[in-house]
Amino acid sequence: MSQVNVDAAARAPGKKAGRKPAFTEDDVLAAVFDERLDRFTMAAIARRLGVVTPAIYRLFPSREEIVVACLDRIAGGIRLPENETDWGAVLRLWADECWRVCEDFPGLSRVVYDYAPAFTRIEGIIAEYARALAVHGKTAGQAMFALDFIGDTVFACHLGVESLREVDGRGVSGFDRVKDAVASSSIIEPRESWRERGVVDAKIEFILVGLEHHWPEI
Repeated sequence: MSQVNVDAAARAPGKKAGRKPAFTEDDVLAAVFDERLDRFTMAAIARRLGVVTPAIYRLFPSREEIVVACLDRIAGGIRLPENETDWGAVLRLWADECWRVCEDFPGLSRVVYDYAPAFTRIEGIIAEYARALAVHGKTAGQAMFALDFIGDTVFACHLGVESLREVDGRGVSGFDRVKDAVASSSIIEPRESWRERGVVDAKIEFILVGLEHHWPEI
């Protein structure tokens, strides 16, 4: 792991230097996750680490490179399929892992949509899931369709869930604002489950039922 020793920007001649503060790539990524992956700034990371902003650029030449490093770190923790009994079990695991990383790393769902190359950071993971599906007779094209469909569903749903959970400066959540905006006679009935995973699971099971009858390829 590389490490940066942060020098003072300028020192008066003959002035004794104090102990140089140090930070690592891990420190930077931890600070990003604390700030939220979709909202961090280089200045905010520097403040958390107690250094000047230019010091961050010694490890990461750009904000995008930090985003990529964070995506790679997240990808490294995604659980891979192991001897799942059928293709449905493989896809449920995929849905579970997509939801879990969204929960563990707030802001990830937004970054996945804002940063176009994001999905390329999990190429190896997708390949492992495709191999697990191949064991159950699915082609690479079929695997890509199912993984993409389910991944999109989970990430899009989580993006909506985050907006419902978000609390504004007045202490009012997005869910409360929805309830206030819905007329009493509306077919829309806001439920607490909207802020959790229940609706997502129903959608995933619907997709799996559909795949039993027809499995497109991409």
